[in-house]
Amino acid sequence: MLAASLAACSNGGGGTGGGAVGGGSLTVAAYSQPTLQANFNPFSPNALRGTMGLIYEQLFDFNTAGKFEFMPSLATKITWGDAGKALDVALDNRAKWADGTSLTADDVVFTFDYMKKHELLALPLTTATKTADGVRLQFSEPAYAIAQDIGRTAIVPAKIWESKDPDTDINAEPLGSGPYKLDRVTGQQASFKARKDYWKQRVTVGQINYVTTSSTNLLAQQLVRHEVDLAYAGIPDINQFVAKDPKKNHLWPVHASMKPLMLNLKRKPFQDVHVRKGLALALDREQIGKAYNPGVYAPVSPTGLYQEDWGDWIPEENRQPLAQDQQAALAEFAQAGYHKSGELLVGPDGKQLTLGVLTVSTFADGMAYATELVSQLTKIGIKATVVGAPAPGYTSRKNKGDYDAIYGDAFAFGSNPYNFYSSMLGAKSKLNTVGWNDPATETALATLAKASPEQQKEATLPLEKIMVDQMPVIPVLVKGTPYMWSTEHWTGWPDEKDPYTTPDPGAISGVYAAKLVLSLRPGK
Repeated sequence: MLAASLAACSNGGGGTGGGAVGGGSLTVAAYSQPTLQANFNPFSPNALRGTMGLIYEQLFDFNTAGKFEFMPSLATKITWGDAGKALDVALDNRAKWADGTSLTADDVVFTFDYMKKHELLALPLTTATKTADGVRLQFSEPAYAIAQDIGRTAIVPAKIWESKDPDTDINAEPLGSGPYKLDRVTGQQASFKARKDYWKQRVTVGQINYVTTSSTNLLAQQLVRHEVDLAYAGIPDINQFVAKDPKKNHLWPVHASMKPLMLNLKRKPFQDVHVRKGLALALDREQIGKAYNPGVYAPVSPTGLYQEDWGDWIPEENRQPLAQDQQAALAEFAQAGYHKSGELLVGPDGKQLTLGVLTVSTFADGMAYATELVSQLTKIGIKATVVGAPAPGYTSRKNKGDYDAIYGDAFAFGSNPYNFYSSMLGAKSKLNTVGWNDPATETALATLAKASPEQQKEATLPLEKIMVDQMPVIPVLVKGTPYMWSTEHWTGWPDEKDPYTTPDPGAISGVYAAKLVLSLRPGK
């Protein structure tokens, strides 16, 4: 049996619960839509931020902002068995629901059975049963690669949810085990009050307000005036926020996903690997990354994995991002039958190579990056254009295959590379809109899916080689989510020096959210 590391993340957490809560409020710019609709159903895609982590707690997670260390929550440790087909989850026996009753293994078993019954579980789970110190989850196939998905299951009280319909119930009066209770929801704000009786520790932040912001310009002003404590959205000239008060204003771009240039592999000439390699070599990734809020996005290795976080997983020869090399690019194009005719790059038929790059027109950052990318391809003789479309039109054209190239999608790394590569390259993945379908890729993905944590690094190498040699997509930049915060009211934030969690209260990981708010302390 293989036990996950239980090393505690630095900063915050620990001790016994209960006692008076702290005062003050934390204001988070969490929404851009004008009106909020109350929904605290943890099984709904429309649940408001705070549902996970503040109200409902998940089992465990892995710290993707740090060194992928195990992060306990309701679970204190996990132990694999049966060659990855069984996971024993030890539960914290202190856990209590907000009504004072104990959260037990029965609730955990109920949650997994409930999700299976209502077809909400995207896991190959066969059974969930009680054990002496928690639950055993049995799977039909090795589940090492989806440990993070398992851990992010929000546990609900059986006594409440046995009579609820997860498809229709908005759960207006949620009862969870997390450190906060719902206070109220207005059109522009959802507020949560700290629990005095939270089972794990004293809660320092008395109230959390998730607010809507009508524009990025307004958000920039609110941040500078310290009306908002935390935001994670692109604002114009993001570095000016820090420059206005560098002692209190802080920025941390957490690099959690990769944004590639995606070519339609069902269209000629993009089926030719030499065309794809030529395009890859024509790009100056440093310049593209500087096109909007320099320092937030960064060049990424040709494997797609970010070399600063995954360097040990990447062979040295592929660790650095591809450098722009126009002569090498032209040599690749030549192998596909293209040559320069004056200033134009033309094919055997004498026609100039054309490329329309589809992106979301309403995203200022995406438009800026795509415009710089297109400018570089134009310089090598390609008739390249930006094809901007509003988000619904972008999605529609992407799903129908109505494009030459896409620059807008990003693929999350997660706690191991399986989900990253399978979502991007898997033949059955809905996110594989380029149409990559390769037997060697499928074999490599199947091998990685079954690999134990000790075997995963070696099992990832064939997929990295496919990315480098065949370029099913062209890695360009690692996407940084720009978390901005002020220490005017609260201190103890995670950053590059102490990346104990991702500073995103309300994201898919409730463990990240709870770890953050339980680690903050009043500002001086």
